Amino acid sequence: MTAARTYQVKSIFGPTVQGEGMHVGQPCVFLRLAGCNAWDGRVETRAASACPYCDTDFRGGEALDLDAILARLHALIPPRVDLGCVLSGGEPLLQADAALLAALGAAFAWVDIETNGTRLCPSRPANVFLSCSPKRIPHQPVVCEPDWWKVLIPDQEHFLDGALASGQPVFVQPTCSDSGPEGAIYRANVARCLELCFTRGCRLSLQIHKYLDIP
Repeated sequence: MTAARTYQVKSIFGPTVQGEGMHVGQPCVFLRLAGCNAWDGRVETRAASACPYCDTDFRGGEALDLDAILARLHALIPPRVDLGCVLSGGEPLLQADAALLAALGAAFAWVDIETNGTRLCPSRPANVFLSCSPKRIPHQPVVCEPDWWKVLIPDQEHFLDGALASGQPVFVQPTCSDSGPEGAIYRANVARCLELCFTRGCRLSLQIHKYLDIP
């Protein structure tokens, strides 16, 4: 008998709300997979990585098969409430396969995959969406075709022209420091995002979970 495929899972939590993108403000649970190709997660290498502003712990975790993942997610869901699910990382497409995406799509009203765009997405149901926050990683170009873009400003503004040319919705999100959405630098980043909304037709993303201080 072949052993069931396992995924290295960092955390499963919720209910919370999606803080970004097309489903912002909607109730959801989170499945965070371990591992990333933009940063190894160590404090001493963060500044030199492709994501020096990353605020996520994606190291370690535990190996879970699909049944165990679904059981833990379902345990978080209140009765008779249609929640979404956010599949995040790290970089979730290092592990996510068609079986995982199909199972999540069947279990939830919608699923957002939060990716840096350097991995192609397996086949997915119509209610499973790709949200791409592109990162410049050496020798790993952005190759996915997302349902919408989330461009960090000012750090990833060099991706903006290409994102706008795709015809998909483009969110601009001010880079936030470890101290949260405050301070002169953050306000300047917000001002630049607003300028891009007014002049380029972008949409504003403000990571509302940080303002609410929730996971």
